[in-house]
Amino acid sequence: MKLQPVVAGAFYPGNRRQLQATVEAFGREQAPELQGEPIGFLLPHAGYPYSGTVAALGYRSLPSPVKTVVLAGPSHYIAFRGVSVFDGESALTPLGEMPVDQEAAEFLMKSDPHIAEIPTAFAREHSVEVHLPLIQTYLPQAKVVPIVMGQGVKEAVEPLVGALLALAREREFLFVASSDLSHYPDYETAVKADRQFLDALLTGDEKKVAAADEKIMSRHYPDYYCTHCGKEPVGVLLGFAKGRGAGQSRLLAYRNSGDVTGDHSRVVGYAAVAFCKQQ
Repeated sequence: MKLQPVVAGAFYPGNRRQLQATVEAFGREQAPELQGEPIGFLLPHAGYPYSGTVAALGYRSLPSPVKTVVLAGPSHYIAFRGVSVFDGESALTPLGEMPVDQEAAEFLMKSDPHIAEIPTAFAREHSVEVHLPLIQTYLPQAKVVPIVMGQGVKEAVEPLVGALLALAREREFLFVASSDLSHYPDYETAVKADRQFLDALLTGDEKKVAAADEKIMSRHYPDYYCTHCGKEPVGVLLGFAKGRGAGQSRLLAYRNSGDVTGDHSRVVGYAAVAFCKQQ
């Protein structure tokens, strides 16, 4: 079984040459150098014109290649409790076929009954797919474990954190939490709210992140829908980073859609954040 692309031609170019040129253009912005061993990233998943450069910075900042990327995005279209792991042989993009780390996928699914393969979770989902061409380009030897997360702390976050920590005792991999930030406020509100949220995220403290989320949402900004859409993947990132002893965090890039379109009336925020073990 192969994971089929469903947003090629929409979120990113569906033509191979156009996609190659688009991704190569992301490399014009200098990537930061990470200090320490990268454990996990927060990276965005909007259309390439809006967040592609930010997402690419994460993969481009890696000091050395990784063998496996475990990539978790939120479910935007299918409501379910728990975690869906794709366990097929490969994922397809206009750039070609990339292998799935089936051994790692099966390990995760055997770790907890809340982690399973739910094919419908991937049927329309973009939060994982948009990362695949970036991984193919910047980590061409890597395998991937695509994950779509449903709702629930006990049903999704806690089981996946535990499974990932167990997997990390067996092999090395990079965890990527796919999430955009503020949804649909004006530019100034997004910048203010996103900075507050990111300040909390960079502490690596789950309670501080939850408190920041609650405080921001309590302000009832006009047209403000959420601090971040990947609540469960970000929860896993924090738990996994803490469990792996990632004592260093760094904001690699921040911007929002208004920086691209010039329309500051209704924007979405994007950030690249790295969690690393200190050297």
